[in-house]
Amino acid sequence: MRGILVRRAVLTVTVTAVAVTAPTPFTARSVSGAISDCPPGEVCVWPGANYSGTVTAVMDDVCHSVAVGSALNGDPDATQELRVYTQPGCTGTPAVVGHGSQSGNLSGGSYLNYHSPVSPP
Repeated sequence: MRGILVRRAVLTVTVTAVAVTAPTPFTARSVSGAISDCPPGEVCVWPGANYSGTVTAVMDDVCHSVAVGSALNGDPDATQELRVYTQPGCTGTPAVVGHGSQSGNLSGGSYLNYHSPVSPP
């Protein structure tokens, strides 16, 4: 009787662990990149916190009823300020972002680029 040759195959399974991590908040580098989207000397607003979303350069002195999550005021005029209101229609007490300052965490429903009547032209 002849022996039966049995071949055995070894199946090797390699399991690769995949780490799932939660999204991280914006880093200083990504924030700086978004802030750099605002032209020098301008006043800019973003709809999201931490300068996220599409930047809008504010060029007029009228009320805009849109969401504001962050703002940068690069205007060198010391009598100018960006007023961010919690309600649409520029109503209520505003958060003020003065010239040369910024805020990455606002909760606004409207904004107004305010120039004092004594502002130089």
